[in-house]
Amino acid sequence: MSIPALPTVWNVYNLRGSPFFQDTLVQKHDHRSLDLFVGRQAELDSLRRYLHGRDGTRQALGGVSGVGKTTLVQMLKVQAVADHYFATETLVPFMTGDTPETFFGRVLGAVYETILANRPMSGGNPAMQAAQQMVRAARLPTGGGGLSLFGFGSSFAKGVTLTAPKGILIDGPRVLRDLLTMIREAGEVRGLLLHLNNLENLTTGDLAVAADVLLSLRDNLLMQEGLHVILVGTTDAVHDVVNKYPQIRNVFRTPVHLQPLDLPEVHELLRVRYHHWRLDRKRAASPPVEPAAIDRLFEAFQGDLRGLLKALDDGAEECIGLRHPIASAASPSSVPPVALAELAEALQARYYALMHSELDKPRVGPLEQWLRHDPAAVVTQKELMSLWSLSQGGVSQVLSDLVGAGYVFAHPRKGKGAIQYGLSGKSRLIGGIVG
Repeated sequence: MSIPALPTVWNVYNLRGSPFFQDTLVQKHDHRSLDLFVGRQAELDSLRRYLHGRDGTRQALGGVSGVGKTTLVQMLKVQAVADHYFATETLVPFMTGDTPETFFGRVLGAVYETILANRPMSGGNPAMQAAQQMVRAARLPTGGGGLSLFGFGSSFAKGVTLTAPKGILIDGPRVLRDLLTMIREAGEVRGLLLHLNNLENLTTGDLAVAADVLLSLRDNLLMQEGLHVILVGTTDAVHDVVNKYPQIRNVFRTPVHLQPLDLPEVHELLRVRYHHWRLDRKRAASPPVEPAAIDRLFEAFQGDLRGLLKALDDGAEECIGLRHPIASAASPSSVPPVALAELAEALQARYYALMHSELDKPRVGPLEQWLRHDPAAVVTQKELMSLWSLSQGGVSQVLSDLVGAGYVFAHPRKGKGAIQYGLSGKSRLIGGIVG
């Protein structure tokens, strides 16, 4: 039985729902299909070409938060599968507290699952059975007692979820090599593409640990024939991990830095989404927000596509139909798109209230000082010490909290100069500079 979708306010524009979603695009997903992918062709072609003709590759992709890095890698993986590589939607995250053993165990699990997803009939292969035992030992609680894996013993208590058996680096690299050899000897398969992610969610200390982990696993993981790795994070995070050690820098291709979409590309992205999200497939959808409003928000969010879409989603839904009653609309075209003034007013009120609910007074005060001083200013920590009358340590802590909550962002570093910070689009809306 097919259950019909409930009506939404977006229906007045002949849209099934909000076209301003921020989720990563997914292959063959009804609403978030990779068919909605717009732009990035040069970067995609560059990443794709580098895979071909090499036994193993290490690439890195950087860019500001929200610029579209993960969606680009999703598209790369789809094309890699078409080019006879194994890949899945899965990504392997770096995590706080990682060790070489825990990270290698996570990678081994991802490689095992990728092969299983692409070639289920390979489960009986000796290499897959060996990997299965290791992955099981790393993930699942045991019933107590001892478990011997490939010559090393491990004893686990019932109910304990393991991160990685201590001896995984003894036989694990051989098991990984056997898996990669198995798929390349199976015919047309060229290799396996692995997506390493989460760098932008790590602290400076955790990034240093991630670099140490990669250094420890350089030969046992990164240099395995048949394994193709793409490392993704903010520009500075990728730089800190890839360039900390020459031994890592020398095996990675020069990182690709993803630039924000330009304004025409953003309008094209939205046009494609409006068309895809039509409620009545026989009629065109009507844009729910005036193009001029999108232009101004685009300026405020300075390349943060995720933030721009979130603001359009938050603001438009509150304003739809308020200029004319929805009940009087004879057709979608009779309900006007949301204009800049009403959108900015709704977002300013929404984000102001959110600021006071998310942040405590010691964080709201400095943020409001910055807004009163110059919302468009790009500043260093030294300049904020003067503005806020705080020590360097105090400024660092306030900035860390404001960046984490999405009110401030760090510009990519330029050489050895001091890091520069700016207010996010959300903060600029609070300050009333959009509208």
